[in-house]
Amino acid sequence: MMIRLQTKIHMKKSNKMKILNPLTFGRKNATWALTLVLILTAIGAHAQAGGDGTGSIIIAVSLVAIVSVLVLLVAIYTLQVLKVFVKNEQLKTSKETGVEVNEEPSLWQKFLDVANNRAPIEKEADILLDHNYDGIRELDNHLPPWWKWLFYVTIIFGVFYVVGHHFTDWFPLQGMEYEIEMAVASLESQARGAANTEAGGFDESMLVYSDDATIISAGAKTYSRNCVPCHGASGEGNTIGPNLTDNYWLHGGEIKDVYTTIKEGVPAKGMISWKSQLSPTEIRDVATYILSLSGSNPPNAKAPQGTLKGEAPAATESVIDNTVSEEPVAASEEGKTVFNTTCVACHTADGGGVIGLGPNLTDKYWKNSNGSKEGIKGTITNGVAGTAMIAWNTSLSEGQIEAVTNYVLSLKGTTPANPKEPEGDLYE
Repeated sequence: MMIRLQTKIHMKKSNKMKILNPLTFGRKNATWALTLVLILTAIGAHAQAGGDGTGSIIIAVSLVAIVSVLVLLVAIYTLQVLKVFVKNEQLKTSKETGVEVNEEPSLWQKFLDVANNRAPIEKEADILLDHNYDGIRELDNHLPPWWKWLFYVTIIFGVFYVVGHHFTDWFPLQGMEYEIEMAVASLESQARGAANTEAGGFDESMLVYSDDATIISAGAKTYSRNCVPCHGASGEGNTIGPNLTDNYWLHGGEIKDVYTTIKEGVPAKGMISWKSQLSPTEIRDVATYILSLSGSNPPNAKAPQGTLKGEAPAATESVIDNTVSEEPVAASEEGKTVFNTTCVACHTADGGGVIGLGPNLTDKYWKNSNGSKEGIKGTITNGVAGTAMIAWNTSLSEGQIEAVTNYVLSLKGTTPANPKEPEGDLYE
């Protein structure tokens, strides 16, 4: 190793380095190292708790990272020890030869000297200004080069920003970005529609009514399985659903309107979204069947609701009137009112239950709760995913839910006309 020697050097005894104690080194670097180890361990534990196949891989990577950090710390400590030995040898040689050693600044120190460009302490007198603020003197130092470099970069960026956004199409503005995204989305929608059509499906945006007997027959089967409790076997409507055979519609009477109503539902009025239970083709078929019922005039048809087809829809119409009088009433009366307007389609008026829909509420068997007030209230509030039981907290007030819960409890032990077979577990 070559050591540059000079005859003039200002090296103070206080700068003489000693070998760094391993415990001191570890204590100085323990905080950030331990933090990194804990973060990696937490990531691995979280991945393992997730139960997916990547948990073991993440744990292995975390362990490798921990070991790598420890190896890096050992390497840094070793380099510092070697550096101390080299400097001790330099000092020993300096004493023996009488020639002092000029310490070569590190690369980091060289970078800081260039980045900051501060005047050395011995030359501060040359840049000392005459200002005196209560004994505090001011130096005429230049702005740090790193600050000026950053300022120059912002100027260059500003030029590119203005040119790119306002004079060229390099970087489109928000309005143009929106138009581009909409155009791309339109092309993708057309591509999906074309692919769906090729696969035997249909494009929802191009949906039109068809009197195809096959479609209507398939829709009739879907209707009989799912829609009869609320709309009647012939579409005549009942206390829940509106009449589907007249020309009055609550949410639009065109094929796309009916399709959307079935697909998305009207949760506030008890109409659930069927898109999770019916395929797009099944929804199209049942929407077509419903429109085919127009003008059939079944017996006991419900009075018209909504707006005549072709006219603007009335904003105040609703399928079900779930409102309860603001006047103080007994909980049982209010609960019965809510029950009769929201629950009878699936549970019947006496709570006996409907085959294929709601369970019997009068026995001691319960599917989704233990029959307690808290359990029943939770089921009404949050619904039961994957069934026709929707979450009623979006359309009923807390007081209404409390009232109908009490009413359901009052049905226990009664004798309905046609009780459904017990379902769930027995709770006394």
